[in-house]
Amino acid sequence: MGGASGAYGFSSDADGAAFADTMWNMFFKGSSTQRPFDDAVLDGIDLDIEGGSSSGYAGFINQLRSHYATDPSKQYYIAAAPQCPFPDSYLGSVLNSAWFDMVYVQFYNNYCGLNAYPSWFNYADWDNWAKTRAINKNVKIFIGAPGGPSAASSGYVSGSTLGSIYTSVRSQYSSLGGIMTWDVSQSRSSGLASSIRAALNSGGSCGSNPGGGGQTSTIVTTSTQTSSSTTSITSTPVSSTTTLSTTTQPTTTSTPSTCPVNGGKCSGYQQGCSGQNFAICNNGSWWVAPCAPGTYCYLSGSTATCDWSNGRPTDGCAVSEGSGFNKRQNLVAVSKITKPSLRPKPVSAKSNVPTRVEFVVSDLTDNKFTTVIKIQTNKDAFSGNWSISFTLPDGQTVDSSSRGSASTSGNT
Repeated sequence: MGGASGAYGFSSDADGAAFADTMWNMFFKGSSTQRPFDDAVLDGIDLDIEGGSSSGYAGFINQLRSHYATDPSKQYYIAAAPQCPFPDSYLGSVLNSAWFDMVYVQFYNNYCGLNAYPSWFNYADWDNWAKTRAINKNVKIFIGAPGGPSAASSGYVSGSTLGSIYTSVRSQYSSLGGIMTWDVSQSRSSGLASSIRAALNSGGSCGSNPGGGGQTSTIVTTSTQTSSSTTSITSTPVSSTTTLSTTTQPTTTSTPSTCPVNGGKCSGYQQGCSGQNFAICNNGSWWVAPCAPGTYCYLSGSTATCDWSNGRPTDGCAVSEGSGFNKRQNLVAVSKITKPSLRPKPVSAKSNVPTRVEFVVSDLTDNKFTTVIKIQTNKDAFSGNWSISFTLPDGQTVDSSSRGSASTSGNT
């Protein structure tokens, strides 16, 4: 949260606390009509504050941690990414007054960067802060490195040099948590990510400590500017709320006897994967397209996504069972739920362009649930207005809608 450009900040701790409520509801376990990542729940927040003042950030952190405490099922984190000059111009006072789990120090774009090692490299200042002034005495300090030569104006060093610096720091300071790179796309394309992994693996397991610093575990994290999951489909969300007494969830199967082939037969709303290709069922035929370079297709529930392999298999096939739904016991008895008759039609379609419609359904509350209707097309061929027609079983009605309008005629 933050960044090197743009105007942002808080006027007071109360202002920061109010924004923490907003973040919890939009990105964590709270509830909001606006959920940019749908039902995904973040692991934490990283403060990259490079402008404005320090006002309000302690209030933001304290309020967000109070929300974290309401969900013991998941470990949440607070991180910061200060620049290496100590103390940091924007977060110095905040680091001393609020809880942080890890601090990703930007050892670049400054006199104390990795390129100034060892003369001006000041990891010792940050280690001393962690042990003497930090609220969390177990806070971990990460060496922040540019992911490639163009990722920062100064501070980039080769993988071998970074590995040597890391080994030296690990042998001296128990506060070391690992290496952070900005950003993941450049660290992968430059080969620095592979060099970091090799450095961590060299000499034994990742948790070993060759020196007397007391380091017991090592973590590699990356900062990223864009999502690593990339496909060539675009989406326009439309959401509505319906008074239904049943919900449905798609089931999946994997490793079919044959991989999805462009033009091959499929059914319903199936999606599939074949190595570096993803597939969408369009009117009974597979439409197959490649993932972005360096990524591979994996099924997430019933959805095909392109992602980095991260040690997973990079070949083989998987197909979702997109034509079936499971019935779930609910609070009232109604007629048997059937697959909705969905007919997504753009307002101005010049040809039959492949589309897919997906329901994301919440849990029941007082015999009501919210359904987000997501429409995806593999071609950016229309305006943002869509007309969707579907049939509800008897006894089910539309209650209200948002980010769109709904009209009812009988069960349609």
